Amino acid sequence: MADVRESYKAMTLRILSNFQLLELTLKLYIGRAYELIGLSLNGRMHFDYSVADVENFPLERLLNVFGKLNGNRELLERLNKLRAQRNHVAHESLIIVMGTIYDKEVVQKKHGEFFYLEDELTECLDLVVEETKALHSGFAGK
Repeated sequence: MADVRESYKAMTLRILSNFQLLELTLKLYIGRAYELIGLSLNGRMHFDYSVADVENFPLERLLNVFGKLNGNRELLERLNKLRAQRNHVAHESLIIVMGTIYDKEVVQKKHGEFFYLEDELTECLDLVVEETKALHSGFAGK
């Protein structure tokens, strides 16, 4: 690795971007599920939830709501494992490449860990997209 610091920074930013995409996709899933619930109730009961109710939720709360609306337990388990890693990436990952506390060995170790994290995150993001598509197609025309 020619410049592990720059490679690590680039990977960290990609991971953070993918976590943002994951949060957006979860919000879209939840919003669509709320729409479909409202349609299914057909006015028989008041239901006033919408995507606006979750637009400022952090990942943990989004996963809690997603878990109540989606029965894919394996996916939810994988997403919950990512949650703790997301907090580390968001709050601590760039500190180790800054200024005087830069430690090349630590960065190389984290870079290797982030390689697998990025793969898992990408797979989970793709699975949430598939769940969202299935939700849409399952109620096409509604």
